[in-house]
Amino acid sequence: MSNEPRSLTVEAIPVLARERAGAGLWLDEAGARTWREFGATVEAARRLCVAAGLRPGAVVVTSGEATLESLAWLFGAAATGAVVAPLRRERAGEIETWKKSIGIGWRVQNGHVVRVGEGTPSAAAVKLFGELQARGHPGLILATGGTTGTPKLVLHDLTTLLATVPVKAGRDWRILPLMRFDHIGGLDAAWRALAGGQVLVAPPAELTPGAVAAAIARHHVEVLPATPSFLNLLLLAGIERTHELGSLRVVPYGAEPMPAGLLERLRAALPRVEFVQRFGTSETGTLPVQAAGAGLVLRDDQSGFAWKVVNEELWVRSPARGLGYLAGDSGQLETSGWFRTGDFAEQLPDGAVRILGRRSDLINVGGEKVLPGGVEDVLLAHPLVTDCRVYPVPSAVLGQMVAAEVVWRGEERDALAVKRLLHAFAGTSLPKSHLPAVVRLVGAIDTTRNLKKVRTAHP
Repeated sequence: MSNEPRSLTVEAIPVLARERAGAGLWLDEAGARTWREFGATVEAARRLCVAAGLRPGAVVVTSGEATLESLAWLFGAAATGAVVAPLRRERAGEIETWKKSIGIGWRVQNGHVVRVGEGTPSAAAVKLFGELQARGHPGLILATGGTTGTPKLVLHDLTTLLATVPVKAGRDWRILPLMRFDHIGGLDAAWRALAGGQVLVAPPAELTPGAVAAAIARHHVEVLPATPSFLNLLLLAGIERTHELGSLRVVPYGAEPMPAGLLERLRAALPRVEFVQRFGTSETGTLPVQAAGAGLVLRDDQSGFAWKVVNEELWVRSPARGLGYLAGDSGQLETSGWFRTGDFAEQLPDGAVRILGRRSDLINVGGEKVLPGGVEDVLLAHPLVTDCRVYPVPSAVLGQMVAAEVVWRGEERDALAVKRLLHAFAGTSLPKSHLPAVVRLVGAIDTTRNLKKVRTAHP
Protein backbone atom coordinates (compact mmCIF):
# COMPACT_ATOMS: atom_id res chain seq x y z
CA MET A 1 0.00 0.00 0.00
CA SER A 2 1.35 3.42 -0.97
CA ASN A 3 2.41 5.81 1.75
CA GLU A 4 2.75 8.79 -0.57
CA PRO A 5 2.31 12.16 1.19
CA ARG A 6 -0.72 14.31 0.49
CA SER A 7 1.22 17.38 -0.64
CA LEU A 8 4.65 18.09 -2.07
CA THR A 9 6.85 19.03 0.88
CA VAL A 10 10.63 19.04 1.21
CA GLU A 11 10.32 16.00 3.48
CA ALA A 12 8.17 14.26 0.85
CA ILE A 13 10.98 14.00 -1.72
CA PRO A 14 12.87 11.07 -0.12
CA VAL A 15 9.55 9.32 0.53
CA LEU A 16 8.50 9.69 -3.10
CA ALA A 17 11.96 8.60 -4.25
CA ARG A 18 11.55 5.33 -2.31
CA GLU A 19 7.95 4.83 -3.44
CA ARG A 20 8.61 5.49 -7.12
CA ALA A 21 12.23 4.24 -7.25
CA GLY A 22 12.68 3.07 -10.85
CA ALA A 23 9.97 5.28 -12.38
CA GLY A 24 11.16 7.89 -14.86
CA LEU A 25 11.35 11.51 -13.75
CA TRP A 26 13.64 13.38 -16.18
CA LEU A 27 14.41 12.99 -19.87
CA ASP A 28 17.16 14.71 -21.84
CA GLU A 29 19.64 13.99 -24.63
CA ALA A 30 21.64 11.75 -22.30
CA GLY A 31 18.62 9.55 -21.64
CA ALA A 32 16.14 8.97 -18.82
CA ARG A 33 16.75 9.49 -15.11
CA THR A 34 14.72 7.89 -12.37
CA TRP A 35 13.23 8.90 -9.05
CA ARG A 36 15.88 6.80 -7.33
CA GLU A 37 18.62 8.85 -8.98
CA PHE A 38 16.86 12.10 -8.12
CA GLY A 39 16.48 11.10 -4.47
CA ALA A 40 20.18 10.25 -4.29
CA THR A 41 21.13 13.59 -5.87
CA VAL A 42 18.95 15.51 -3.42
CA GLU A 43 20.51 13.67 -0.48
CA ALA A 44 24.02 14.31 -1.82
CA ALA A 45 23.21 18.03 -2.11
CA ARG A 46 21.83 18.06 1.45
CA ARG A 47 25.00 16.46 2.82
CA LEU A 48 27.23 18.93 0.99
CA CYS A 49 25.18 21.80 2.46
CA VAL A 50 25.53 20.38 5.97
CA ALA A 51 29.27 19.82 5.52
CA ALA A 52 29.68 23.42 4.34
CA GLY A 53 28.05 24.68 7.54
CA LEU A 54 24.70 25.75 6.09
CA ARG A 55 22.26 26.50 8.90
CA PRO A 56 18.51 27.15 9.09
CA GLY A 57 17.69 30.65 7.87
CA ALA A 58 20.93 31.10 5.91
CA VAL A 59 20.60 32.36 2.32
CA VAL A 60 22.11 30.17 -0.38
CA VAL A 61 22.09 31.05 -4.08
CA THR A 62 21.50 28.01 -6.30
CA SER A 63 21.17 27.55 -10.03
CA GLY A 64 17.88 28.68 -11.56
CA GLU A 65 18.37 26.81 -14.83
CA ALA A 66 15.75 24.28 -15.91
CA THR A 67 17.79 21.21 -14.98
CA LEU A 68 17.29 18.26 -12.67
CA GLU A 69 20.37 19.33 -10.71
CA SER A 70 18.75 22.73 -10.02
CA LEU A 71 15.73 21.00 -8.50
CA ALA A 72 17.97 18.69 -6.48
CA TRP A 73 19.94 21.59 -5.01
CA LEU A 74 16.73 23.47 -4.21
CA PHE A 75 15.32 20.54 -2.22
CA GLY A 76 18.68 19.53 -0.77
CA ALA A 77 19.43 23.02 0.58
CA ALA A 78 15.86 23.45 1.80
CA ALA A 79 16.19 20.19 3.76
CA THR A 80 18.71 21.99 6.00
CA GLY A 81 16.18 24.78 6.70
CA ALA A 82 18.02 27.26 4.47
CA VAL A 83 16.52 30.06 2.40
CA VAL A 84 17.05 29.10 -1.24
CA ALA A 85 17.53 31.83 -3.86
CA PRO A 86 17.59 30.29 -7.37
CA LEU A 87 19.22 32.45 -10.02
CA ARG A 88 19.79 31.64 -13.70
CA ARG A 89 22.97 32.62 -15.53
CA GLU A 90 21.45 35.39 -17.63
CA ARG A 91 20.29 37.17 -14.46
CA ALA A 92 23.62 36.82 -12.65
CA GLY A 93 24.19 40.59 -12.70
CA GLU A 94 21.13 41.11 -10.48
CA ILE A 95 22.95 39.63 -7.51
CA GLU A 96 24.70 42.97 -6.96
CA THR A 97 21.27 44.49 -6.30
CA TRP A 98 20.33 41.54 -4.09
CA LYS A 99 23.32 42.18 -1.83
CA LYS A 100 21.83 45.55 -0.86
CA SER A 101 18.77 43.83 0.61
CA ILE A 102 19.77 40.33 1.70
CA GLY A 103 22.86 38.79 3.19
CA ILE A 104 24.02 36.00 0.89
CA GLY A 105 25.87 33.45 3.00
CA TRP A 106 26.55 30.68 0.50
CA ARG A 107 26.55 29.96 -3.20
CA VAL A 108 26.38 26.67 -5.09
CA GLN A 109 29.18 26.70 -7.64
CA ASN A 110 30.30 23.80 -9.83
CA GLY A 111 28.65 21.24 -7.60
CA HIS A 112 30.08 22.65 -4.37
CA VAL A 113 28.70 24.86 -1.61
CA VAL A 114 30.94 27.89 -1.16
CA ARG A 115 30.70 30.31 1.75
CA VAL A 116 30.78 33.90 0.48
CA GLY A 117 29.27 36.20 3.11
CA GLU A 118 28.19 38.89 0.63
CA GLY A 119 25.99 41.84 1.52
CA THR A 120 24.07 42.75 4.64
CA PRO A 121 20.33 42.17 5.08
CA SER A 122 18.15 45.24 5.37
CA ALA A 123 15.97 45.84 8.42
CA ALA A 124 12.95 44.62 6.46
CA ALA A 125 14.81 41.46 5.45
CA VAL A 126 15.93 40.77 9.04
CA LYS A 127 12.31 41.01 10.20
CA LEU A 128 11.03 38.66 7.49
CA PHE A 129 13.83 36.15 7.98
CA GLY A 130 13.01 36.20 11.69
CA GLU A 131 9.37 35.35 10.96
CA LEU A 132 10.47 32.44 8.79
CA GLN A 133 12.89 31.07 11.39
CA ALA A 134 10.19 31.28 14.06
CA ARG A 135 8.13 28.89 11.95
CA GLY A 136 11.09 26.52 11.55
CA HIS A 137 10.51 26.29 7.81
CA PRO A 138 12.83 26.62 4.80
CA GLY A 139 12.43 29.67 2.58
CA LEU A 140 12.44 30.55 -1.09
CA ILE A 141 13.37 33.90 -2.65
CA LEU A 142 11.84 34.74 -6.03
CA ALA A 143 12.49 37.81 -8.14
CA THR A 144 9.36 39.15 -9.82
CA GLY A 145 9.37 39.39 -13.59
CA GLY A 146 9.88 43.14 -13.71
CA THR A 147 7.95 43.34 -17.00
CA THR A 148 7.12 47.00 -16.46
CA GLY A 149 9.68 48.03 -13.86
CA THR A 150 12.38 46.95 -11.40
CA PRO A 151 12.05 43.33 -10.15
CA LYS A 152 11.16 42.83 -6.48
CA LEU A 153 12.45 40.08 -4.20
CA VAL A 154 9.69 38.03 -2.58
CA LEU A 155 10.37 35.82 0.45
CA HIS A 156 8.23 32.67 0.63
CA ASP A 157 7.74 30.09 3.32
CA LEU A 158 8.58 27.14 1.08
CA THR A 159 6.55 24.75 3.23
CA THR A 160 3.30 26.70 2.80
CA LEU A 161 4.01 27.34 -0.89
CA LEU A 162 4.49 23.64 -1.62
CA ALA A 163 1.50 22.66 0.51
CA THR A 164 -0.82 23.88 -2.27
CA VAL A 165 0.64 21.25 -4.67
CA PRO A 166 -1.22 17.95 -4.07
CA VAL A 167 0.49 14.60 -4.59
CA LYS A 168 -1.76 12.42 -6.70
CA ALA A 169 -1.20 9.54 -9.05
CA GLY A 170 -2.20 10.03 -12.65
CA ARG A 171 -1.06 9.59 -16.21
CA ASP A 172 2.71 9.91 -16.61
CA TRP A 173 2.57 12.81 -19.06
CA ARG A 174 5.79 14.11 -20.58
CA ILE A 175 6.05 17.82 -19.78
CA LEU A 176 8.42 20.33 -21.38
CA PRO A 177 8.80 23.38 -19.07
CA LEU A 178 9.92 26.49 -20.97
CA MET A 179 10.33 28.85 -18.03
CA ARG A 180 13.43 28.50 -15.88
CA PHE A 181 13.47 27.32 -12.29
CA ASP A 182 13.92 30.78 -10.77
CA HIS A 183 10.46 31.81 -12.02
CA ILE A 184 7.18 30.83 -10.34
CA GLY A 185 5.83 29.51 -13.65
CA GLY A 186 8.78 27.20 -14.22
CA LEU A 187 8.87 26.01 -10.62
CA ASP A 188 5.12 25.43 -10.51
CA ALA A 189 5.30 23.28 -13.65
CA ALA A 190 8.19 21.28 -12.18
CA TRP A 191 6.58 20.86 -8.77
CA ARG A 192 3.28 19.68 -10.22
CA ALA A 193 5.12 17.21 -12.43
CA LEU A 194 6.97 15.84 -9.39
CA ALA A 195 3.75 15.64 -7.39
CA GLY A 196 1.88 13.88 -10.19
CA GLY A 197 4.60 11.36 -11.01
CA GLN A 198 5.05 12.83 -14.48
CA VAL A 199 8.19 13.05 -16.60
CA LEU A 200 9.98 16.37 -17.10
CA VAL A 201 11.67 16.83 -20.47
CA ALA A 202 14.73 19.08 -20.47
CA PRO A 203 14.09 22.24 -22.51
CA PRO A 204 16.60 23.12 -25.25
CA ALA A 205 19.38 25.54 -24.36
CA GLU A 206 18.04 28.09 -26.85
CA LEU A 207 14.28 28.55 -26.66
CA THR A 208 13.70 29.11 -30.35
CA PRO A 209 10.50 27.84 -32.00
CA GLY A 210 12.46 25.33 -34.06
CA ALA A 211 14.41 23.95 -31.11
CA VAL A 212 11.31 23.61 -28.94
CA ALA A 213 9.32 21.96 -31.75
CA ALA A 214 12.18 19.53 -32.37
CA ALA A 215 12.25 18.62 -28.66
CA ILE A 216 8.49 18.02 -28.67
CA ALA A 217 8.79 15.69 -31.65
CA ARG A 218 11.93 13.89 -30.44
CA HIS A 219 10.70 13.19 -26.91
CA HIS A 220 6.97 12.85 -27.67
CA VAL A 221 6.06 15.71 -25.34
CA GLU A 222 2.40 15.80 -24.31
CA VAL A 223 2.23 18.95 -22.14
CA LEU A 224 3.79 22.30 -23.05
CA PRO A 225 3.32 25.12 -20.48
CA ALA A 226 3.95 28.35 -22.39
CA THR A 227 3.17 32.04 -22.69
CA PRO A 228 0.87 33.38 -25.42
CA SER A 229 3.80 35.33 -26.88
CA PHE A 230 5.88 32.18 -27.33
CA LEU A 231 2.92 30.24 -28.71
CA ASN A 232 2.48 32.99 -31.29
CA LEU A 233 6.15 32.61 -32.25
CA LEU A 234 5.53 28.89 -32.80
CA LEU A 235 2.63 29.71 -35.12
CA LEU A 236 4.59 32.32 -37.04
CA ALA A 237 7.35 29.75 -37.59
CA GLY A 238 4.78 27.27 -38.95
CA ILE A 239 6.05 24.53 -36.66
CA GLU A 240 2.82 22.51 -36.99
CA ARG A 241 3.70 22.06 -40.70
CA THR A 242 7.43 21.36 -40.31
CA HIS A 243 7.49 19.15 -37.20
CA GLU A 244 5.56 16.12 -36.01
CA LEU A 245 3.59 17.39 -33.01
CA GLY A 246 1.03 14.59 -32.80
CA SER A 247 2.03 13.73 -29.22
CA LEU A 248 1.04 17.18 -27.88
CA ARG A 249 -2.20 17.05 -25.89
CA VAL A 250 -2.33 19.95 -23.38
CA VAL A 251 -0.94 23.49 -23.49
CA PRO A 252 -1.36 25.39 -20.19
CA TYR A 253 -0.86 29.07 -20.98
CA GLY A 254 -0.49 32.12 -18.78
CA ALA A 255 1.84 34.86 -17.45
CA GLU A 256 0.14 37.39 -19.78
CA PRO A 257 -3.25 37.86 -21.51
CA MET A 258 -4.16 35.50 -24.36
CA PRO A 259 -5.57 37.39 -27.37
CA ALA A 260 -8.83 35.81 -28.51
CA GLY A 261 -7.70 35.74 -32.14
CA LEU A 262 -4.45 34.01 -31.25
CA LEU A 263 -6.31 31.34 -29.29
CA GLU A 264 -8.54 30.69 -32.32
CA ARG A 265 -5.52 30.31 -34.60
CA LEU A 266 -3.82 27.98 -32.13
CA ARG A 267 -6.88 25.75 -31.93
CA ALA A 268 -7.12 25.66 -35.72
CA ALA A 269 -3.42 24.78 -36.12
CA LEU A 270 -3.42 22.21 -33.29
CA PRO A 271 -6.98 20.80 -33.19
CA ARG A 272 -6.09 17.85 -30.94
CA VAL A 273 -4.60 20.07 -28.24
CA GLU A 274 -6.51 21.33 -25.20
CA PHE A 275 -5.52 24.89 -24.27
CA VAL A 276 -5.86 25.54 -20.54
CA GLN A 277 -5.72 28.98 -18.90
CA ARG A 278 -3.41 29.37 -15.89
CA PHE A 279 -2.88 32.39 -13.64
CA GLY A 280 -0.44 33.05 -10.84
CA THR A 281 2.06 35.52 -9.46
CA SER A 282 5.45 35.39 -7.77
CA GLU A 283 3.69 36.61 -4.62
CA THR A 284 0.75 34.15 -4.47
CA GLY A 285 1.61 31.02 -6.41
CA THR A 286 -0.90 29.55 -8.86
CA LEU A 287 -4.60 30.38 -8.52
CA PRO A 288 -7.69 28.42 -9.68
CA VAL A 289 -9.00 30.05 -12.87
CA GLN A 290 -10.78 29.40 -16.14
CA ALA A 291 -10.83 31.29 -19.43
CA ALA A 292 -13.72 33.69 -20.11
CA GLY A 293 -13.78 35.90 -23.16
CA ALA A 294 -11.41 38.84 -22.83
CA GLY A 295 -10.04 37.87 -19.45
CA LEU A 296 -9.90 35.30 -16.68
CA VAL A 297 -12.52 34.09 -14.28
CA LEU A 298 -11.55 33.04 -10.77
CA ARG A 299 -13.98 30.70 -9.09
CA ASP A 300 -14.39 29.49 -5.53
CA ASP A 301 -13.43 25.86 -6.13
CA GLN A 302 -10.36 25.58 -3.92
CA SER A 303 -10.18 26.18 -0.19
CA GLY A 304 -7.99 28.93 1.17
CA PHE A 305 -8.31 31.21 -1.85
CA ALA A 306 -10.37 34.39 -1.93
CA TRP A 307 -10.56 37.45 -4.15
CA LYS A 308 -12.28 40.78 -4.39
CA VAL A 309 -12.21 43.88 -6.58
CA VAL A 310 -11.17 47.13 -4.89
CA ASN A 311 -11.25 50.29 -7.02
CA GLU A 312 -11.21 48.12 -10.17
CA GLU A 313 -8.10 46.24 -8.98
CA LEU A 314 -8.01 42.53 -8.21
CA TRP A 315 -7.01 41.64 -4.65
CA VAL A 316 -6.19 38.01 -3.84
CA ARG A 317 -5.90 36.06 -0.61
CA SER A 318 -3.84 32.89 -1.07
CA PRO A 319 -2.56 30.27 1.39
CA ALA A 320 0.69 30.41 -0.60
CA ARG A 321 1.15 34.16 -0.33
CA GLY A 322 4.72 35.32 0.27
CA LEU A 323 5.80 36.68 3.64
CA GLY A 324 6.84 39.99 2.10
CA TYR A 325 9.26 41.85 -0.13
CA LEU A 326 12.96 41.83 0.68
CA ALA A 327 13.49 44.54 -1.90
CA GLY A 328 11.05 46.85 -3.62
CA ASP A 329 7.88 48.66 -2.64
CA SER A 330 5.90 46.61 -0.10
CA GLY A 331 2.57 48.37 -0.72
CA GLN A 332 1.06 45.50 -2.74
CA LEU A 333 1.24 43.04 0.17
CA GLU A 334 -1.42 44.16 2.63
CA THR A 335 -0.92 43.36 6.31
CA SER A 336 -4.48 41.99 6.34
CA GLY A 337 -3.33 39.08 4.18
CA TRP A 338 -4.44 40.39 0.79
CA PHE A 339 -2.20 40.82 -2.25
CA ARG A 340 -2.95 43.74 -4.55
CA THR A 341 -2.23 42.12 -7.91
CA GLY A 342 -2.11 45.30 -9.98
CA ASP A 343 -4.56 43.69 -12.42
CA PHE A 344 -7.47 45.69 -13.78
CA ALA A 345 -10.60 43.60 -13.07
CA GLU A 346 -14.39 43.69 -13.03
CA GLN A 347 -16.96 41.83 -10.97
CA LEU A 348 -19.33 39.62 -12.97
CA PRO A 349 -23.04 39.20 -12.13
CA ASP A 350 -22.46 35.65 -10.83
CA GLY A 351 -19.83 36.89 -8.34
CA ALA A 352 -16.80 35.75 -10.31
CA VAL A 353 -14.02 38.11 -11.32
CA ARG A 354 -12.75 38.80 -14.82
CA ILE A 355 -9.17 40.03 -15.20
CA LEU A 356 -8.80 42.46 -18.10
CA GLY A 357 -5.14 43.49 -17.97
CA ARG A 358 -2.45 45.19 -15.91
CA ARG A 359 -3.33 48.54 -14.36
CA SER A 360 0.23 49.65 -15.00
CA ASP A 361 -0.32 49.03 -18.73
CA LEU A 362 -3.30 51.41 -18.97
CA ILE A 363 -2.84 54.22 -21.47
CA ASN A 364 -4.44 57.52 -20.43
CA VAL A 365 -5.57 59.36 -23.57
CA GLY A 366 -6.93 62.67 -22.31
CA GLY A 367 -8.66 60.94 -19.41
CA GLU A 368 -9.85 57.98 -21.52
CA LYS A 369 -8.32 54.73 -20.20
CA VAL A 370 -7.17 52.33 -22.89
CA LEU A 371 -6.23 48.70 -22.22
CA PRO A 372 -3.46 47.65 -24.63
CA GLY A 373 -4.68 44.06 -24.71
CA GLY A 374 -8.11 45.10 -25.96
CA VAL A 375 -6.60 47.09 -28.83
CA GLU A 376 -4.21 44.26 -29.65
CA ASP A 377 -7.09 41.78 -29.86
CA VAL A 378 -8.76 43.91 -32.54
CA LEU A 379 -5.58 44.55 -34.52
CA LEU A 380 -4.64 40.86 -34.45
CA ALA A 381 -7.96 40.06 -36.13
CA HIS A 382 -6.68 41.79 -39.30
CA PRO A 383 -5.59 39.05 -41.73
CA LEU A 384 -2.27 40.76 -42.47
CA VAL A 385 -1.26 41.37 -38.82
CA THR A 386 0.70 38.42 -37.43
CA ASP A 387 1.69 40.08 -34.16
CA CYS A 388 1.54 43.48 -32.50
CA ARG A 389 2.29 45.38 -29.31
CA VAL A 390 0.35 48.41 -28.09
CA TYR A 391 2.07 50.91 -25.77
CA PRO A 392 1.85 54.61 -24.81
CA VAL A 393 3.74 57.53 -26.27
CA PRO A 394 3.71 61.02 -24.72
CA SER A 395 1.38 63.71 -26.07
CA ALA A 396 1.62 67.43 -25.27
CA VAL A 397 -2.14 67.78 -25.63
CA LEU A 398 -3.60 64.48 -24.35
CA GLY A 399 -0.86 63.35 -21.99
CA GLN A 400 -0.52 60.03 -23.80
CA MET A 401 -1.44 58.51 -27.15
CA VAL A 402 -1.76 54.94 -28.32
CA ALA A 403 1.13 53.56 -30.38
CA ALA A 404 1.52 50.13 -31.94
CA GLU A 405 4.35 47.99 -33.21
CA VAL A 406 3.00 45.74 -35.95
CA VAL A 407 4.39 42.66 -37.67
CA TRP A 408 2.81 43.14 -41.11
CA ARG A 409 2.85 40.43 -43.76
CA GLY A 410 1.27 42.48 -46.54
CA GLU A 411 3.11 44.01 -49.48
CA GLU A 412 2.51 47.55 -48.23
CA ARG A 413 5.62 48.60 -46.29
CA ASP A 414 4.79 52.24 -45.58
CA ALA A 415 3.85 52.68 -41.90
CA LEU A 416 1.47 55.58 -42.62
CA ALA A 417 -0.39 53.56 -45.24
CA VAL A 418 -0.62 50.57 -42.88
CA LYS A 419 -1.93 52.89 -40.17
CA ARG A 420 -4.75 54.01 -42.49
CA LEU A 421 -5.61 50.38 -43.26
CA LEU A 422 -5.68 49.50 -39.58
CA HIS A 423 -7.86 52.50 -38.73
CA ALA A 424 -10.31 51.53 -41.43
CA PHE A 425 -10.38 47.96 -40.12
CA ALA A 426 -10.51 48.70 -36.37
CA GLY A 427 -12.57 51.91 -36.49
CA THR A 428 -15.87 50.03 -36.32
CA SER A 429 -14.79 48.16 -33.17
CA LEU A 430 -12.76 50.73 -31.23
CA PRO A 431 -13.36 54.32 -30.15
CA LYS A 432 -11.22 56.86 -31.95
CA SER A 433 -9.09 57.42 -28.83
CA HIS A 434 -8.16 53.71 -28.83
CA LEU A 435 -6.85 53.69 -32.40
CA PRO A 436 -3.04 53.84 -32.70
CA ALA A 437 -1.84 57.35 -33.48
CA VAL A 438 1.62 55.94 -34.20
CA VAL A 439 2.33 52.73 -36.10
CA ARG A 440 5.78 51.17 -36.42
CA LEU A 441 6.42 48.19 -38.69
CA VAL A 442 8.77 45.65 -37.09
CA GLY A 443 10.04 42.20 -37.94
CA ALA A 444 9.20 40.73 -34.53
CA ILE A 445 7.81 41.77 -31.15
CA ASP A 446 10.34 41.78 -28.32
CA THR A 447 9.76 39.40 -25.41
CA THR A 448 11.20 39.39 -21.92
CA ARG A 449 13.54 36.70 -20.58
CA ASN A 450 10.39 35.00 -19.25
CA LEU A 451 8.92 34.85 -22.76
CA LYS A 452 6.31 37.56 -22.21
CA LYS A 453 5.56 40.54 -24.42
CA VAL A 454 7.60 43.60 -23.37
CA ARG A 455 5.25 46.21 -21.91
CA THR A 456 7.54 49.17 -21.39
CA ALA A 457 7.26 52.06 -23.83
CA HIS A 458 9.50 52.01 -26.86
CA PRO A 459 12.54 54.24 -26.44
